[in-house]
Amino acid sequence: MAYTLYGKAGFGSVCVEAALELVGADYEFVEVDPLGEADEQRRVRAINPVGQVPTLVLPDDSVMTESAAILIWLGDRYPGAGLAPPIDAPERAEYLRWMLFLASSIYSTFTISDGPERFHRDSATHAGLLEMADRRRLDMWTVMNDAFDGVPGPFLLGESLSLLDIYVAMMSRWDPGRAAFVSACPALLPAVELTEADPVVAEVWARNFRREH
Repeated sequence: MAYTLYGKAGFGSVCVEAALELVGADYEFVEVDPLGEADEQRRVRAINPVGQVPTLVLPDDSVMTESAAILIWLGDRYPGAGLAPPIDAPERAEYLRWMLFLASSIYSTFTISDGPERFHRDSATHAGLLEMADRRRLDMWTVMNDAFDGVPGPFLLGESLSLLDIYVAMMSRWDPGRAAFVSACPALLPAVELTEADPVVAEVWARNFRREH
């Protein structure tokens, strides 16, 4: 039985798309635009009341939202793929820590960037909000980079590609841009580049990100 992934190219659905490909799951991708016109936004809210992607419909027709939760669930659901440390693995605590850090401290800032009017009605404040969101994002990237500085790789959790690598690699493509990520995160960059060189990941990235990014 297949999954149905609701998403949009370049959005948060990218990491779930990559995860589904890596575990070899059968799925259908349905393009929706959470930032589109009113009719399109209503279409998104019909499947996810928050109006966000990714939204994953499981084979039993239950619905999962929140990218970190979906990735963690898929990693545990398909242990044979080796994309998540088992519950009793020494790396499990770090895996969960940084998956949730990415979701709460970095991904969450895009709620401001994607709709500053939701936080302040005065459009004159929006440029400042966007600037501060970018600054906060870079500050949080620096926190994560410092934590991994000197940690042996080649991937973030050791010798094997994990969903943590996928999550970081996806967000490294977002604002304030890849050049800013490269400058702020020299300790994370080798794992990101190795992740993006994986043939399955590279194919998903080609569908979602412009080459020059």
